[in-house]
Amino acid sequence: MASELHLRVVTPDRTIIDRKVAAVSFQGVDGGYGILPHHAPLMTAIGSTGTVKITELDGKQVDMFASDGFAQVQANVLTLVCEAGEFAHEIDMERVKAAEAKAREKMVGLDRLSEEYIKAEASLRKALMREMLARKNTGTGALS
Repeated sequence: MASELHLRVVTPDRTIIDRKVAAVSFQGVDGGYGILPHHAPLMTAIGSTGTVKITELDGKQVDMFASDGFAQVQANVLTLVCEAGEFAHEIDMERVKAAEAKAREKMVGLDRLSEEYIKAEASLRKALMREMLARKNTGTGALS
């Protein structure tokens, strides 16, 4: 029997995943993390835009978007608690394009150091990351 890691990804809306996997990698605020079974205890923040790469028990790779939260490894369980998250195949491109356009519109004419600009820029980064993951998942290539 291969080593397994229990992965749990939770958002305010739902539990996205709660099952055994082979490995997980994700972007923390201080760098990238690769989590294998029996990883040492860990607690870290997850950045505002990131990709979670899940290696299933059969070796298949699955991508998901996760943002704004934290990760904890304890007793061979990796828990990601995120403000937002979804599998790449769940991403609605129309919603992503609307979010991108709205963020770009908000940024026009704002001081680059203003709070409004910084928030709009973060929204734009999230939209672009979600679009990239969706396109990668469908094989439609580079961003348009």
